[in-house]
Amino acid sequence: MIVLSRTVSLPDNDVEITAIRAQGAGGQHVNKTSTAIHLRFDIRASSLPEYYKERLLAASHHLITQ
Repeated sequence: MIVLSRTVSLPDNDVEITAIRAQGAGGQHVNKTSTAIHLRFDIRASSLPEYYKERLLAASHHLITQ
């Protein structure tokens, strides 16, 4: 569970966490292990209160996609 405030928390099943291989240029052994984490979160399907959903969806950020 991710606690956002005293009254709002996000259950673990609302968030998808995946280990991935590192991207980009690197040294001799850079892509042999998973060294990065992708976090996916469906704002619309989440259990967040509508106020939080509206604020997140209104944010203009390149990491928020359809």
